[in-house]
Amino acid sequence: MPMESRYDPKVVEGKILKFWEDEQIYKFDIDSEKEVYSIDTPPPTVSGDIHLGHVFSYTQAEFIARYKRMRGFSVFYPFGLDNNGLPTELLIEKKFDTTAEKLGREKFIELVRNEVHIYNELYINLWKKMGVSSDWSLLYQTISPQVQKVSQKSFLELNKINRTYRKEAPALFCPKDKTTVSQVELKDKMLKSKIIYLNFSDGVTIATTRPELLPACVAIFVNPEDVKHKGLVGKEITVPIFGNKVKVIADKRVDPEFGTGVVMCCTFGDQTDIEWYKAYNLELKMIIDERGKMNHPYYNGLKIKEAREKIIQDLKDKGFVIKEENIEHNVNVHDRCGTEIEFLVKKQWYVRYLDLKEKFVELGKQVNWYPPHMRVRLDNWINGLQWDWSISRQRFFGVYFPVWYCKSCDEPIFADEKDLPVNPFVDSPKGKCGKCGSGEFVPETDIMDTWATSSLTPFINGKWGTDDRYLKKIFPMSLRVQAHEIISFWAFNTIVKSYFHMNSIPWKNIMISGHGLDAHGKPMHKSEGNVVKPDGYLEKYGADALRFWTSSSVLGEDNSFQEKEVVTGSRLINKLWNLTRFVEMNSANFEKQKSEFLLDSWIIYRLNETIKKATEEFDSYDYFKARNAVERLFWEFTNDYLEFVKNRVYGKDTSVGYTLNLVLFDLIKMLSPFIPFVTEEIYQNVFISNAEKLGSEKTKSIHTNSWPEEKEMVEEKRFDAADKLVKILLFVRKWKHENKMALNSDITEITIGKDLEGALGGAIEEIKSGMNIKNVKFGDGDLEVEEGIRVSIKG
Repeated sequence: MPMESRYDPKVVEGKILKFWEDEQIYKFDIDSEKEVYSIDTPPPTVSGDIHLGHVFSYTQAEFIARYKRMRGFSVFYPFGLDNNGLPTELLIEKKFDTTAEKLGREKFIELVRNEVHIYNELYINLWKKMGVSSDWSLLYQTISPQVQKVSQKSFLELNKINRTYRKEAPALFCPKDKTTVSQVELKDKMLKSKIIYLNFSDGVTIATTRPELLPACVAIFVNPEDVKHKGLVGKEITVPIFGNKVKVIADKRVDPEFGTGVVMCCTFGDQTDIEWYKAYNLELKMIIDERGKMNHPYYNGLKIKEAREKIIQDLKDKGFVIKEENIEHNVNVHDRCGTEIEFLVKKQWYVRYLDLKEKFVELGKQVNWYPPHMRVRLDNWINGLQWDWSISRQRFFGVYFPVWYCKSCDEPIFADEKDLPVNPFVDSPKGKCGKCGSGEFVPETDIMDTWATSSLTPFINGKWGTDDRYLKKIFPMSLRVQAHEIISFWAFNTIVKSYFHMNSIPWKNIMISGHGLDAHGKPMHKSEGNVVKPDGYLEKYGADALRFWTSSSVLGEDNSFQEKEVVTGSRLINKLWNLTRFVEMNSANFEKQKSEFLLDSWIIYRLNETIKKATEEFDSYDYFKARNAVERLFWEFTNDYLEFVKNRVYGKDTSVGYTLNLVLFDLIKMLSPFIPFVTEEIYQNVFISNAEKLGSEKTKSIHTNSWPEEKEMVEEKRFDAADKLVKILLFVRKWKHENKMALNSDITEITIGKDLEGALGGAIEEIKSGMNIKNVKFGDGDLEVEEGIRVSIKG
């Protein structure tokens, strides 16, 4: 059908999206005999509006899905939404200015559940508009009953193989979000503080940044090789203000060069305090509660920072402060809210894995990493692990532990797998306590860490325990796609779960994206006020132009959002549209035939080079280099080849018509992973009827057509001659421009170096036609095109 004179993404993209859905273009067929290519995609966290940083990462993965589909794979490409856990709760708390404490547990959960559905639709619609070619019938949500079943099944299986345990122990705790967190949820933050030098008894001086922990001081430590202080070992020292005596202990973990070389141990200020507490069986004094407030009689009810200021003043008033210094130091904070982490003693469920650190490093090496250097981040994370994985969270909206406890003896009772998913607040365990015989039980009130569920995405997608045909077809999955900042969260924990459940790596390849940054190179965060939403740019330029920006950076590298890149994409799309209209209008009735023209050989040779290059780069997940190769050919085809053969086109030369359509069709195919909407529209308007004539199959969609294959080989000698011809024509065009001549104006004569007569003697008519040259001869040239090519030009 005739193409519209102007490309309008607002009209075309909506129409094409409906076409894809109506025709189920991306539907996965579980019964297909094709080789499966399965993609494990990160479920975006439902925590507010999507910004361009999200778009950046997800569309890069989508390029690979479209490429693999055209390579003949049965692509398994589900999509998920991570809508349980802390981020989703915080979104609703902020929106309605409420908490579970205010509403009550059940009412709060109901409110979150209802609101989540609204955000789900917003997320899904945006990803569809961006052209994400998932099979949307495979959509999963991490709060759904099906996913809860998988998550609870995982917990029960880990318990059976002795990989879970419940223990009352010091745990990382966020006072603001009122929940324990795992090591992976920490980040370092440089904060201003003060270091206070305090005078204890016996002439002992201790420097501390946490004077508010003095009420919890249970020991003092020195290094056994510290000559200055080793005489203190075994003595009892009096704690300022509070007057209790604590013993001095020698331990090599004390750095004699830090502070005064004498350290107080409080329960708990840091990881070393915990290690000493366990190693020396020290007294436990908990002075901070779950609200982040002091519960010691002297400072009861004060927030931590308030207590710090108050105790510093009290110490000064009583003459215990020797000096104080302003400092900046790194502090562990919760990555979600930036709150300084405390340590509270809590009963928690843990996944035991510290004993397998070497095994997990080995498993990471079995996965192909793209780019390869990203694996170092996984290795560094594993080697730095100090804690087993705490999976208990003191929150409300999430996956329940399938556990109850005996009211009499606290023995855990686990659900039967056939009853999953269970809600321990509603459901009851069967039978009586196996330890004491009681029939009364209380539910586990914590929920699971959201990463305990998200780490199971291969199993969720594989319908584990429901329809294992899927797991058999897709596992281990072909590809994991994710951003670099969640290597420690998602990649590592998925490797852990897959090893425990399947004794296997979860995927063969992993593709790590960078961040989409704001225009100033900073990560987009609501708290920074620099979030750029995609909606306005989708309305202004369309999805294809926005996708062009996401393809403009090297895999794994961050990329600042620049509207000019979107504009560049929009111009390319319009150029492609106009180019196709020109070809359609001037060479619709082409026939396949072998061309004798050098220029045709040149563009076919360049097409073959580009097909080979783009294929190699896509196979290595380097969409950026693939796009660059295709884009280069596009501009050579548009700006050079087409301009040089226009006279042949207008003269109805049928051989050039075939070459034009052949090259353009393959260009459309190779551009389709990046700009899927406009290429689909062009295919439906122009090439679906000519596909077979061009040596391709006729398919419903460009995206289910085959990836281009290299054409009949052009000999190097012939290409070398053709390339010299192109360089001469480009030189003449530049000469016209420099001499302020119109490009279609005539040139009287051109003389080409005599040594090129053998190569170009048969192409005189092409040279004349290419740049409107009246006469071509061979002789001495006074202008150097490049080494070995000289010409003379008469205007």
